[in-house]
Amino acid sequence: MKLTKLLSLILACILLSLSVISCSPSVTEAGIAIPSDMQAIAGEAGDYDLIVPSNWLVETTVGMTSAYVEDTARSSVTVTANELTAELTSIEAYWDMFAEEFAATFADFAMVDAEPSDVVVGSAYEDTTRHTEALKYRYTATVGGVKYQWMQVLCLRGATMYIITYTSTAESYESNLEDVNEILSHLYFR
Repeated sequence: MKLTKLLSLILACILLSLSVISCSPSVTEAGIAIPSDMQAIAGEAGDYDLIVPSNWLVETTVGMTSAYVEDTARSSVTVTANELTAELTSIEAYWDMFAEEFAATFADFAMVDAEPSDVVVGSAYEDTTRHTEALKYRYTATVGGVKYQWMQVLCLRGATMYIITYTSTAESYESNLEDVNEILSHLYFR
């Protein structure tokens, strides 16, 4: 009888330990805790971790890290990184270049907001050295007969411009916006 109780107690302790371990957050290569409902993707150059909801699909290609939702909104978030050049030395200079290219490409290119808004990338982390001030630009255009809305967040770290782009159909833009804001708050620069 005592042996049965002892074995039951040991089994209960093992099961409790396993449940605690399985509920513990995983961590990135940089040692950053990943919330249990999210997954991390290391940037191609290893300079950032893009942390996205676990139900988003992940894709990495040369020069870009992306995650997307298989939905009718065609929602995706991409991160690209570009080194500064002699002509492009600020967020505003990058945006001016993009806006000019977009206006030349899309006949109905239109800004959603007259001015960019401030955003802090990495704001989920207590370590404020991980916070990066950025500017957010929102615009719309039609591609293949479908109206899309984009949010581009441009942030400068050292000599690198990071461009985080959220794309969705205009009518469904709000449907994944909460997830996108979480992605922005958890983007971790190493």
